[in-house]
Amino acid sequence: MDTNLPPVEELRRIDAELTRLDARRAELLGRRAWLLGVLYAPAARPAAPFGGFGGVATPPETSPRGAQNVLLTLGGTLLAIAALAFTLVSWGSMGIAGRSAVLLAVTSAALAAPAVLLRRGLASTAEALGALGLVLTVLDAYALHRVALPGTDGVGYAAGASAVLAGVWAGYGGLLPRLRVPLPAAVAAAQLPLPLGAAAAGGGPAAVAWAVLVTVAGDLLLLGRPAGLTARITAGASAGLLGSWALLTGGWLSLTEPWTGAPLLLGCAALGLYAVRAVRPAAPALAAVAGLAAVGAVAGPARAALPGEWAVPVYTVCGLALAALWRPVRAAWIPAPVRAGLGLAGGSVAALGVLWALPPVLGGLLGPADRSAGVWSGAHAAPPLGGYPATAALVLLLGAAAAGAVGRPWSRWGAPALGWAFLMALPVVLELSYAAGLAVRLVAAAGALAVAVRPGVPTRGLPESAPEAPAEVPARPEGAWGASWTAGVAAAPPAPGVLAAWTGFAAGAAAAASAALLALDARGATFAVLGVLFGLFAAAAALGAGAVRGAAAGAAVLVAAG
Repeated sequence: MDTNLPPVEELRRIDAELTRLDARRAELLGRRAWLLGVLYAPAARPAAPFGGFGGVATPPETSPRGAQNVLLTLGGTLLAIAALAFTLVSWGSMGIAGRSAVLLAVTSAALAAPAVLLRRGLASTAEALGALGLVLTVLDAYALHRVALPGTDGVGYAAGASAVLAGVWAGYGGLLPRLRVPLPAAVAAAQLPLPLGAAAAGGGPAAVAWAVLVTVAGDLLLLGRPAGLTARITAGASAGLLGSWALLTGGWLSLTEPWTGAPLLLGCAALGLYAVRAVRPAAPALAAVAGLAAVGAVAGPARAALPGEWAVPVYTVCGLALAALWRPVRAAWIPAPVRAGLGLAGGSVAALGVLWALPPVLGGLLGPADRSAGVWSGAHAAPPLGGYPATAALVLLLGAAAAGAVGRPWSRWGAPALGWAFLMALPVVLELSYAAGLAVRLVAAAGALAVAVRPGVPTRGLPESAPEAPAEVPARPEGAWGASWTAGVAAAPPAPGVLAAWTGFAAGAAAAASAALLALDARGATFAVLGVLFGLFAAAAALGAGAVRGAAAGAAVLVAAG
């Protein structure tokens, strides 16, 4: 060092040299760490180019731990297969009793070995032997039945054996908590005792289904406890499978034996709602399933007590009653996800009822187009779909009333549409006379055109236009992005009033066309109906606005020409 420099300059040079040395030291330490990783971690070595040239070996396809686990799994599986063959198939002159004694000794050794192996750190080997020991206990139970209890009923013995095995496996898993297989295996075995016991006792489908529901309740209780993850997953999967079977059984019994299936479906609904607490992410789906079960439970006995044509209205009423719980004002004490699931279930049932009631609407609308006689012949064809239950009109009326009470945008359009469908279905389901059929169609046309002229009535309370831009709107940018901005503004959705107006005009025009076609049966009816239609469209043109006015005026001109 140059000691002749001023102290300040010498200090600056020393600090610069130390900084350079620190940087070099950090570089050398990083290189040293990389070299250690290459030497002592073969699985993490980077692959050399050209298949391993350059002195760096390519990594193996699997780690030694993974290969060990695979080999142990395969070995345990082969041992289990060998034990199964040894138990079921004779081995030389050794009978079933001798084979049972040998198998019991091997089972004891297999169950005791994991405790020693775990103390020595051989967890994978202990897991394989523990799983093999569980399989051997099942074979021991089979051998015991063959040797000591050959006359016992097989289903009853299986129920008792599965209960004992579930208890033994649960205790074994508690003694060796590091083993991952015993507890889930105990949960799986616990699914069998009650259903098998009910079947062995001679119980019918309802008794077995109730045993299944009790088992599902136990699974749900386990889900809420701090058990192992694999045990809770097994309990959840078992609850889903068994609960689905019980639900299907309850639905089948609701159709064949309503008073037997109703309590079962109520039990399914209660367990579904309880499961919401344990599986919160699936709350809407579970609530929907519970809602469907509740509808089946209530509607089944009511359907059985009424004539057959009242079956769909009964289910529709129950569905609408359940969907009413979706409204927060009426059921604020029910959590929002549960309300959503119940509303989905009830709305789905009501929608299916409306779909069932639609064929008479199509018959009333398109039936006059199928002419069996000439124009002005005086002959009137029978309405299509004659004999369709008259309760279809009631279902459509219930749907219209429910949609009007909801107060949502879709219901504001659905209520007038269902009301129009109710009128169009009346001539078919009630088999009205010729004059009454014409009158009902004209009323449907008048009501639909009234909605087209005054769309604000069904859409009252809804925004009549797209959301307005803020007071200070930025200037439209130039270029391609500006063009897409303009297109997005132009593609804004139409207002609810416009949709209601055009929906009403389309429905009115369809009903008017159906009435005009039906009026061709008689000369006087033709001129009378055309005169009424001319007045309706002329009034719509005078009172309407925008494009609806022009369309109504054009329709009035066509009717006048007719």
